[in-house]
Amino acid sequence: MEDRARRKQGSKCRRFASEPLNQREKCGMIFLVMYMATNKGYLREDFRLFHLRDRRAQQVESHYHEFDKVVLLLSGGVRYTVEGVCHDLMPGELLLIRHHDIHRPVIDPESDYERIILWIDPEFLAELGDGLEGCFDVCSERRQWLYDPGEGRIKRLRYILAELERALTSADFGARLLSEALFVQLMVELNRCVLSGGERRGEASDPRIEQVIRYIHANLDSELSVDGLAAMCYLSRYYFMRQFKESTGYTVHSYIRQKRLSAAAELLESGESVLKSACDVGFSDYSAFLRAFRQVYGLTPTEFQQRGRSLTSEFTE
Repeated sequence: MEDRARRKQGSKCRRFASEPLNQREKCGMIFLVMYMATNKGYLREDFRLFHLRDRRAQQVESHYHEFDKVVLLLSGGVRYTVEGVCHDLMPGELLLIRHHDIHRPVIDPESDYERIILWIDPEFLAELGDGLEGCFDVCSERRQWLYDPGEGRIKRLRYILAELERALTSADFGARLLSEALFVQLMVELNRCVLSGGERRGEASDPRIEQVIRYIHANLDSELSVDGLAAMCYLSRYYFMRQFKESTGYTVHSYIRQKRLSAAAELLESGESVLKSACDVGFSDYSAFLRAFRQVYGLTPTEFQQRGRSLTSEFTE
């Protein structure tokens, strides 16, 4: 546990922005944190819970996190695009987003937008055992991130979250231990929700781009050229590039690089060598891999492997 805590040191955020805390307080946001972080926006805890309510047309670019995320919509309207698939959330529905999955919310400014958001350290989740991280893996593999828990389960989830919210702000004896127990109970319910079905399929912003995204994920170790990918869906190079950016928020080159670097980071964390990690995710030029990795993570691959992932974000969405 101490080694993991030491590894959680902050690094520069990627494509993230923040606003002053007093502005967030004016919007009615409540921050509930387990093991209070010294730097706003950095996940140095095992998990962090937010209960947020505001009404504003917040502009958020497509981005990804190094942590897993749960969104429970309580009121209002929001459309989440995750890896090119659009989801219109209804109150009482859950969105489970695995680390490295690219997403972007578009918020309806005409209604009060209230939600509960949970950020979770994937390493902490794996250490708890029993495959609690499986719900995020399943969502990402199936490309189905939105779930309707049903009336009975949503009541249980709301109850657990309310108790967790109270425990995280309590100074009573055993509050920290109770918070951990409630978190485990919550993760069990989320996994049961995913395993029992109840997913609500999103709509691909462009089915042709959806096909290409699936191909990229399955062939990171292969040559992936813009011309070759465009030919797969019978589109001109220019039109394909434009549609891809519209669907994902990333250029084709940036998307492939992000997926390769994310895959390399996971291999490094599993103990794989730097050279093999680079080759396994499609980097034929080792020096280019080193430069790209350091640009994104702020560390060399060797430093990253010794230090572990830095879980950062400035978005609460």
